[in-house]
Amino acid sequence: MKKICNKILLTIIVFIGIILISNTSKAGELRLKNLDYKVQLNSDGTADVTENWRIYIEDTNTLFKTFEIDSSKYKEIIDVKVREIKGSGSIDFRKINVEKYHVDKNCFYALKNSKGKFEIAWGAHAEDVTKTYEITYKIVDAVKNYTDCSEFYWQFVSTESEIPASKVTGTIILPNSVSNKEDLKTWAHGPLNGNIKIDSNKQVSFEAIDFRANTMLEARVVTPNYIFANNINKVNTNKLQSILDQEQKWADEANRKREEIRKRQEMMETGIKIFFIVSNIIGVLLAIVIIKKIIKYHKELKEHPVLKPEMKLDYFRDIPDEEATPADAGFLYYFKSTGLQYNISKIISATMLDLCLKGYLSFEEVAGKKDQIKVTLKQKQTTELPEDEKAIYILLQEVANNETKSFTMKDFEKYAKNHSSSVLRRINRIEEQAKKSQEEKKNYDKVSINTYHNWVAKGVGYLFLGIFSVIFMQVLAIPAFIAAIYSFKVGSRYNQLTQKRSKRKRRVDGTKEIYVRVFINERKRSTRVSIMGKIFSICYCFWN
Repeated sequence: MKKICNKILLTIIVFIGIILISNTSKAGELRLKNLDYKVQLNSDGTADVTENWRIYIEDTNTLFKTFEIDSSKYKEIIDVKVREIKGSGSIDFRKINVEKYHVDKNCFYALKNSKGKFEIAWGAHAEDVTKTYEITYKIVDAVKNYTDCSEFYWQFVSTESEIPASKVTGTIILPNSVSNKEDLKTWAHGPLNGNIKIDSNKQVSFEAIDFRANTMLEARVVTPNYIFANNINKVNTNKLQSILDQEQKWADEANRKREEIRKRQEMMETGIKIFFIVSNIIGVLLAIVIIKKIIKYHKELKEHPVLKPEMKLDYFRDIPDEEATPADAGFLYYFKSTGLQYNISKIISATMLDLCLKGYLSFEEVAGKKDQIKVTLKQKQTTELPEDEKAIYILLQEVANNETKSFTMKDFEKYAKNHSSSVLRRINRIEEQAKKSQEEKKNYDKVSINTYHNWVAKGVGYLFLGIFSVIFMQVLAIPAFIAAIYSFKVGSRYNQLTQKRSKRKRRVDGTKEIYVRVFINERKRSTRVSIMGKIFSICYCFWN
């Protein structure tokens, strides 16, 4: 039962670990908490732009802002400045005139890069921190005057931007107010949840929430051309109607997409409602079935009561089984507790003592090193040894020096590290042979243990069903958890000793108590512990 619980716990830990790892921020992560634009349009057709970046930075050296160079939309970008806002103060960055992948701290450049784009880049040199930057620049010929209107059409964020933003806002201010508010027309292109509005006869604002990376955002403002009376960027043609037609076409397409999204959301919501209704109906039916199972399991618990020992032994003087090996005794002693495999080092120590008593090896202190014990193997046939002791003896032969047939415990430790696979195979064989031996002696019922494992598997299944039900079928959750508890309890009834095995185990426990007390008394009577006493302490005191 404990092994199964450990495996379940390990699975849960790994699962939680995967979730945590998947949610951990990646190195070099950037996210704008707020990106705000302030655009002051001037009567000469230029635009003074101020960008405020409140950005979370993790392990990033340089930040970049790029613009497509397009003479049909603007002439050039000049007067670029970058500074970091700190509380009520600020740090003005020094301009350099060379393109760099890693810009020096508190420096920036604004120039045509190697990819043919106008680029502003500045040194951030930040790790796991939120900073605020202000970037200002002037756009020459940002506004175009036609014979029937003036147009400001600017892309604020391009699809090449890989930085998401929690919120993007902006304000566009005209140099003069329009006489009639209806003559001021504005549109925005980008995420469908974005919004643009006319605040007054002189101001337009836009906003987009949860702005994703690689998403475009642009604004278009059309006014009467008297607003930009000093603009020399003129085109001698009518443009207003074509702009209106183009924007109407794009608006119809955007509305069509919004309608598709609305219908999909409605279908999804309807589907979710139907799913929960159907799942809860199924949950009720399954709950009825599981409740019937619980009643059945309750009866089975009564049919398989917990077996209590026929006797209580504080001490047992005689060896419970003269033919039992340390692995046999350990199998009974650790049954339903830690298990034999978690105490294999103790079993090996006890087996080595048993092999010494049988004349297969001997112990002696290494000269000048009282804490070092030397093991010497003797030439004897292993045909009479039990299989588990034979496996350990063969392992010791592999460790021993070919000439001296001896080794120290440090040699044994070194060998185990260098030959972990073969040592592990030997160890697994010891446990298998102990199980087989106990099964032959009717001390171990393989059928009952298999039944126990089946019940544990049922319990795990009910456990996961209960966890699943908490999310989708709440009505099933409590019956599933109760069924899991009953499955584990019924399984534990099959994972217990019979009366015969219980009696044998009580004798093993009693033997341990008396041998440990005898050894303690022996130590009190003697000021020097012999070699055999040391081995005895290794092999018998481990039962505590």
